[in-house]
Amino acid sequence: MNSGTEAKIEFQRLVGKFSLFFAFIYFLMIVGSIVTVVDGDKVPVLTWVGIVLAGIVFVPAVMDAVRLHRTSDQQRLAALWRRCALLTLAGLVVMIATAVAVEAVYS
Repeated sequence: MNSGTEAKIEFQRLVGKFSLFFAFIYFLMIVGSIVTVVDGDKVPVLTWVGIVLAGIVFVPAVMDAVRLHRTSDQQRLAALWRRCALLTLAGLVVMIATAVAVEAVYS
């Protein structure tokens, strides 16, 4: 990295990479729920609600992450990385809250 600007851009894109990583974990959560249903076990309604709510947040986060990696405009990057980080954090909170709630209610 030659300058502070390049380091800043790399950090902003790193936020997008984390967003994609946590979206992949969300995808694994969906696959796990589907496998549970296919095996004949019941998946609590609370889990499906949490999956849908997390999806509502993660889809725009992933879209912003892709846009982060495709643009080099400083103003656009500044807006995108903040939005991407906020949406990713919100998705994580929903996923963790769903896991904790399901564990508390159904254990």
